[in-house]
Amino acid sequence: MTVAVIAAMCMISELLHDSEIIFPEIAALAIGYLCAPERAWQVNSRRMAALIGGGALLGLLISLWFPGGLYGKVLFAYVIAQILYLFSGTTLAPMISAVVLPVLIGTRALSYLISAVALTLLIISLRRLLEKKGYRRREAFRVLPGPGKMRWKDMLIRTAVAAVLLAPAVFAGWRYIAAPPLLVAFTELSEHWTFESPLKPWRVIALLTGGAAIGAGARFLLTMTLGLPLTLSAAAASVLILLVLFRTRLFMPPAGAITLLAMLIPETAVYLYPLQAGAGICVYMFTSVLMEMQRRLENSQ
Repeated sequence: MTVAVIAAMCMISELLHDSEIIFPEIAALAIGYLCAPERAWQVNSRRMAALIGGGALLGLLISLWFPGGLYGKVLFAYVIAQILYLFSGTTLAPMISAVVLPVLIGTRALSYLISAVALTLLIISLRRLLEKKGYRRREAFRVLPGPGKMRWKDMLIRTAVAAVLLAPAVFAGWRYIAAPPLLVAFTELSEHWTFESPLKPWRVIALLTGGAAIGAGARFLLTMTLGLPLTLSAAAASVLILLVLFRTRLFMPPAGAITLLAMLIPETAVYLYPLQAGAGICVYMFTSVLMEMQRRLENSQ
């Protein structure tokens, strides 16, 4: 089901010759809402549609009309996305990617917004179908309280780290160390990761770096080398990352998005994409560990 959605999206993109139809975060939504045994986020369908659609619209508007260079635009988009996330009443971190992605890649087409909204509604519909057939249970949703002092502090730390990494990302061409799926992973890890988590740091790094390598490898081998349609590369990469997730039982949604993002980036960026993603997630994971250590120290005092 997930692979079919991704393949259909890429096929439409190729038929219309419009790469901005490819919405990598749909892989994360599918993994967290359809594949995982339990819903990955505290969210309901209505809020998911509103947050992803609203985030995509906001990101498109920032890309089109916010003044200044790319560095300032991406950092502004990340800050605004985090603020909306904190007040969303949910834990739906992928909404951050919906805002930041169009700014980072310079999207100027309405097709990005249409694709994000349509695909999100499709995922929601498939979830309801699975619930109706008994393959997924209906899970209760409760609105989370507004952010407290700790969450604001965490947001400021994330923003500072992103501001540092955005410098080489924008000015040195290593754009994908600040790839939106990694910023989503950073948000989730910095808020929820603990030393007791089955997501050990090395596993997180291996999973996300591996996802980037799977996506880049599939595109390089099947499309760039053999000349096959990008749809086949996306489908093959999706199958492989899903096999990894089901095998490890680590249903980390950003792994799907970082895999699919490899289908959207320029061909010249494919070769170093896994290295850039790996470098980025190492920094984000290390920072998340330090943040958890600091929380424990404060709680023990």
